[in-house]
Parts: sequence; C-alpha cells; structure tokens
Amino acid sequence: MKFGLGQSLKRVEDNKFLTGNATYTDDINFQDQVYMHIIRSPYAFARIVKVNYKKAEKHDGILSIISNNTINSMKINPMYPGFQVKNKDGTDMVSTFRNILADKKVRYVGEPVLAIIGKTIDIAEEVADLIDIEYEEMISTTNLINAVKKDAPLVRDELSSNICFDWELGDQENTDLALHNSDHITTIELTNNRLVPNPMECRSTIGQYNLESDTYSLYCSSQGVHSLKRKLASIINIKENKINVFTPDVGGGFGMKIFNYPEYVLTLAAAKITKKTVKWRAKRSESFLSDIHGRDHISKAKLGFDKDHKITALKVETYANMGAYISDFGVFIPTYAGTAMLTGCYKISNAYANVKGVFTNTNPVDAYRGAGRPEAAYLIERLIDKSARELKVSSIELRNINLIEEIDMPYKTALGHIYDSGDFKKNLSNCLEMSGYETFHERKKISQEKDKCRGIGISTYIEACGGGGPEYSSVRIGGNGNVEVKIGTQSNGQGHATSYAQIVSEVLQIDINEISLIQGNSIEIKNGSGTGGSRSMPVGGNALYLASNKLLNNAKLSLAKYFKAKPVEISYKEGFFEFKNKYISFSDLTKLIDSDKFLNVDAEWAPESGIYTFPNGTHVCELEIEKYTGKIDILNYTVVDDFGRVINPLLLEGQVHGGIVQGIGQALLEETIYDIETGQLLSGSFMDYAIPRASDIPFIKFAYNEILCTTNPLGIKGAGEAGAIGAPPAVINAICNALDISHIDMPAKPEKVWKILSSQI
Repeated sequence: MKFGLGQSLKRVEDNKFLTGNATYTDDINFQDQVYMHIIRSPYAFARIVKVNYKKAEKHDGILSIISNNTINSMKINPMYPGFQVKNKDGTDMVSTFRNILADKKVRYVGEPVLAIIGKTIDIAEEVADLIDIEYEEMISTTNLINAVKKDAPLVRDELSSNICFDWELGDQENTDLALHNSDHITTIELTNNRLVPNPMECRSTIGQYNLESDTYSLYCSSQGVHSLKRKLASIINIKENKINVFTPDVGGGFGMKIFNYPEYVLTLAAAKITKKTVKWRAKRSESFLSDIHGRDHISKAKLGFDKDHKITALKVETYANMGAYISDFGVFIPTYAGTAMLTGCYKISNAYANVKGVFTNTNPVDAYRGAGRPEAAYLIERLIDKSARELKVSSIELRNINLIEEIDMPYKTALGHIYDSGDFKKNLSNCLEMSGYETFHERKKISQEKDKCRGIGISTYIEACGGGGPEYSSVRIGGNGNVEVKIGTQSNGQGHATSYAQIVSEVLQIDINEISLIQGNSIEIKNGSGTGGSRSMPVGGNALYLASNKLLNNAKLSLAKYFKAKPVEISYKEGFFEFKNKYISFSDLTKLIDSDKFLNVDAEWAPESGIYTFPNGTHVCELEIEKYTGKIDILNYTVVDDFGRVINPLLLEGQVHGGIVQGIGQALLEETIYDIETGQLLSGSFMDYAIPRASDIPFIKFAYNEILCTTNPLGIKGAGEAGAIGAPPAVINAICNALDISHIDMPAKPEKVWKILSSQI
C-alpha cells in the first residue's frame, strides 16, 4: 500500500510550520482580551510578612490583582500530587499540597505570589513595580546532599525531615544474600543531573468564563486536553461538563506540558473575576523559573558477579529530588517508572532498590523525556562498563554473557516487568558491525598521533512505555468522501497527522491526503489520556486501527442490507465497494446509508493493567578529546533499535535523532545550578544553560530490527523517548574509555575533563 504502514512518507503537516501558518496558543487573540502578569518570589525560602498593592490597584488599566486570599474566597482548591506511594514500612507517604498562589511562605525562586490583570501586558508588568511585598528570608536548601542532612532547613511544615517518602521495590533479603556470596562486587556512586526541558514554545494560556452558562474555556499548549479538564474541574470545584480545554499546535513538550500548572488555574480565575478573556504567556526567563525540571537523582549501587562473570544481584539506593512541591507524576517517575527498569536488558535474578523522595527549595521535578527510564539505563550501563574494567574483560563480552536471550522471551524481571519480545544480542552485534567497532583500535592510534584521546562507548537500553489509560478515537466519512479522524492524544512535534493517517490508509487503502486529523478539543473528542510515555502510537494507534476496521465492517454490512445481499458479496478495494459490477465510493456511500449512524464510528483501546511495550536497542558512541582543553568531539554515533512494527521509518528516525541530541545534551552540556547560599537559579537563561547546537551533533547511523510486540494488535512498541535513554550512558562510557578512568559524572564539560587529563600528566 503506497501510503500504509512501513512507508517513509514526509510529514503532511509540515507545510504550515515551514510557512509560518501554524496556530500556537500565543497566535490566538480575542476581541477585548486582557493580560496577566505573575509576580514571582525572588527568594528560595522566605516568610511573606506583608503585601501591599493598594496603590497598584488604583493604577489606570488594572482590572484586578489576585492573591491567595482571592483564590480561597473563590473556593478554589490547592493542587495535590496525582500519584503517591506507600513507604517501605507500609505507611502512607504524608500528603502535601501546593497552593495556586503562595500563602505565608515561598519555597523556591519563581513561585507565583500575585497575579496582575491589566488591559495590556505592558501595564500589568509596569504596575508590578508599585507592589510592596515584604519577605523575611530564611535559610534554603537546594541540593540533595544538603537537604537530607539532619540539620537541614525543613522545606515543608508537614514533615519532620525533607524526606517525603521512603519506598522500596524488589527482594532485599535475597539480594543481600546473593551479594554476600558473590565473587566480585562493583560499586558506583553517580549523579543524574537536573535538566530544564526548554521546548521551543514556552507555555501560554487563554482563559474565558461564560456567565450565562457558568462555564470555563482554557486554551493552552499541552500534551492532552482531557487530563487537564479533569484536574481543573476538581481544583475549581465544578463539574467536568462546565469546563473545556483546547490545544492548537504545540511547539514541543518533552513531558513538561502534560501537567497542570498554577498559571492555568489563575487564567480561569482571572477570567471569572474580570469577565474578560485573559491571556498569559511565559517569557523564556520565566519558563526557566516556572516550568517543571527533570532528573536530579543521586544513586549508590552494587552489582555482584559469580566466578563466570554472570550477574548475581543488583542493589540500588537513590535520593530523588522532588523540588519544593510534588508535581502530578513527580513520585511515579523515580519509583515505578524508573526503578522497575533498573535491571535493563540483563539476566539479573536478584534485585532490590530503595528510593527516597526529597523536598528542596527548587522547582518541582517531574517527567522529562524518558521519565525515569534514562536514569535507570544510565545506572545499569555505567555499572556494566565499570564492572568490565574491574573484571578485566571487554564490555562486549560481559554484556553477551549477561544479556537476556531471544529464546527467553517472555522474560519476567526481578523487579516485576514482563518483557514480551526482543533480541538484545542481535541489536548489539548489528550496532557493533555498523559502527566499525572492530577497527576502532586503528582510529585510536591516529588520534594518539594527533595528541588526542579517542574513546568508544556502548550502551544497551530497554524501557517500559505505551501504558496508561484507554485512548479514544473516532473515524467518520464526510459527505465528499473525506475521512475525518479524532483522537485523544496530542501531537507536540511527533508528526501525528502523518502517522495516524498511515494507519487509517493501511485499513481503508486510500491516499493519506484524504484523511484529516482533529486533536486537542475536549468538546469534539469524547475522551483521551493524552500524549506521554511514548503512548500515542502503541495506544492511540491501536484504538484508531480498531476504529478504522470497524468503519469498514459497518460500511459493508450497511451496503449488504441496502442491496439485500450477503456481506461476503460486498468487496472492497482502494476506496471503492463493489457489488455485481456496481462501484460505490465513500462519497456515494454517504448518500445511500445513514452516515451519522453507520459511517461515524469510535473505538477505545488500552493495554491490560500493568502491561507495557518494551522498545530496546544498542547505542555506540565514538568520540575524541583534546588533551590540552578537554573539548569533546563526537565523531561517530550508531544506534540499532527495536520498536516493533514501524509505521513510518523516516519519522521514526527523526524521533530517535531528537532523543539522542537531548541525551548528548545531558551527558556533555546541560547543568541546572542553584547558588548554595541564596538558592538562586544561576543557570536561568541560555547565556548560562547550554543546550546542544547543530555543531555538537555528528551524523547518526540508524537501523532497526522489527520484532513485533505481542501485547497489542499492531505490534507497535513506543519510540519517542528511546534516544534520550540510550545516549547518556553511551557518551559517558566513551569518555571513560578515552580517559581510561572508572567514572565521570554528567555533564562532562571541558573543564571537568581537562582537570582529569591534567592530573594524568
């Protein structure tokens, strides 16, 4: 099929993006709209002593100034975590909440304190200077090491320490016994550095309130309108049918746009107060201070081996930074999402992990591309390479001894997941061959002659994704024979309009240009769980596949009834039904049968509870380091993945490239730094926070092994996060290989590398 599955089609939606005709939230404007400006805390930790905005309220052009008292008077609830765990002693973690606007204390730099509503954004911003807020600054704690000390300042009044949960997974007793009986134990301590997501499009919102119907409308850049609709209804204390959420085009999300934020609630509250359409848009500097951050873990781990170099046990202790408030999935990310994947692609029969969540005076931390799985892959892959060094065997040999075999599938891990399919050794061997690994030593000699260090690093990875709630889709035939698709996911750069159209095209055998996609509208679309955790294709794609087949079946049954024939007498090919030499197009069909009843079908699909897809693969990174500057150049990068059935190889490769670039950014460049004394974010702009440039990225060789997933109809495994999972350990393993050292923490910036090189002279 020309437009069906497996075809490398260019994206049908790109024309509007390339010509500047896309519609992002900030492109939407309404008549007589007004603007919101947020006053944020300049302190990491302080008491709010006094707030005086009487002079500001009287300023011409100011409609309202909203405080926490205003929010309380409107019976608006605080924000609570969307996921909680039990402590390892069986007790519930202490429930904490986040006020929409600060009440009595501020707990991180950038926390919203007041919202100013002005006729123009310039007026709202200028009036901020007329507001007097008196703070009593307190000693803050912004990093994990200091926050867990006994004398650390308490971030939350509800707790007796900054540890908000103490959770475990696995069998501690058997793991400890297996480690005790091991012939060799490798230990490691590592940091998974905090990242700022930085999508191209900053967050923005437009809020409306209809007094007659007592309903709200929110336009915002999101990763799914339905979850926001549910959360906002709960917070504002209204029924779900009283609020609708709309998301137009989205300029990147990476996880951080799937959550609810205080600004979304404030926009709606302001709309009700002023009876105006209220617009808010974050500037880039404001995004650094107000968006959720990602990663920020400190881990200690032990990996045991027997005399044959087979892994006996894995034990991990992790401190995970929650920030000052627990975001929607903040607890889920370092626990079930990440920890359950710690055994990676390896046969590890005994495993145990303890994760402690820690409050600090920093931005809330939540899902960022990969969401826990990059942290897990980084830890186990660094352990494997460090173990190979200590055992004096090649890292390839050690991997081949311990990788799960294809014949072992389905394979249940020691931490509870069941891998349904995969051939990890094939990925490894293919990737090594493509990368020219066997001739690396020759290239290393050439680098040495140029007074440079050359290194090569390997990482295997596997992740659990494509889970969550059911996804809703509908397929409808229009009067002119066009096909309209509605689905509850939300594209934020992945190319959904093309990929989904290919699934429908595969079933209906029609040109993808005849298929249109509607997302991001909670009125038009009944339900949905949104885009996140690489679930759009494995979950949404399968829902759409079922709906398309249902539509085709309905059409055949309806035509059979119309012609008083048997369904088997109706044939179908490439957009035309045939009965006794009569050919009926989709357009003809709508005139013969009840379109609304039979040609407008929907379907839901969800994986079984606890069942995920498990994309996996191997990365090989080859790089060179300048001895006298510590500058790193990635020369070759090769990846072989298994994503199950591939819908569009071209789009898939783009997703992998993007993930690898972000993984390289974490490994080499990106670092979120807070001042220890003041708690100020020192890396709060692109002047101080480095993201990869085109010149930092090499040509990436990409291939895949199409091993079908056995747990969904299409055999798809998620793909959106994979590159960001495999890249950091591959890059750091290559650096350690080049420098002949056992470990270096991310980000491996030139100064850090240069100091190591200088100590070796």
